[in-house]
Amino acid sequence: MECLFCSEFAGRGGSDRVITTRGDWLLLPTVGCFTPGYCLFMPSEHVDAVAELPQRELREVERATEDMRARVEQVFGPTVVAEHGARGCDLGAGCCAHAHLHLVPVPNASAVGAAYEATGGDGLSLPALSDLHTVEGGAYVYLSPRPGEHLVWPAAGFARQFIRRVCARLHGRSAFYDWRDYPFSDVQQDTLHRLRGEFEVP
Repeated sequence: MECLFCSEFAGRGGSDRVITTRGDWLLLPTVGCFTPGYCLFMPSEHVDAVAELPQRELREVERATEDMRARVEQVFGPTVVAEHGARGCDLGAGCCAHAHLHLVPVPNASAVGAAYEATGGDGLSLPALSDLHTVEGGAYVYLSPRPGEHLVWPAAGFARQFIRRVCARLHGRSAFYDWRDYPFSDVQQDTLHRLRGEFEVP
């Protein structure tokens, strides 16, 4: 199956919605940007899930992710980080087997964690995002409600686009969670321009 992200990044001139880069990783506003500031942080090269990366690279990704989160929060407020980790042919709660971390500004980060626990019970607490490489088995879901908190669950029982469903509900937009049906192109462009300014060198 063709990877939509790989096709976008390989296009002439690359993607036109990149906010900033960290090495081979890109920050971009998501399609389906139902709230301002909603971004994806992902590798330009194809890898199924963040947990598939070696620990050394994961440490670099973790540092970069927290920098991205801090800058998004400066503009849009408290922001959760989440992943639907695909494994092999199992997409789990995801729609695409190209690793991407969701950075979603939310009015209540604790409510996001509560929604995950209501579905999957107590998650496995990890010391850091860079410990995702220790997660064994199939597809998983990862959530960091706030810096320093890292939780993971098996994906079984979590609906597709779970983080989008939860956060859209918290923003009063439950019906608009699906990026395919509701791209929110205007909000995506606003997020792109506002965050590019945050990452510009003074």
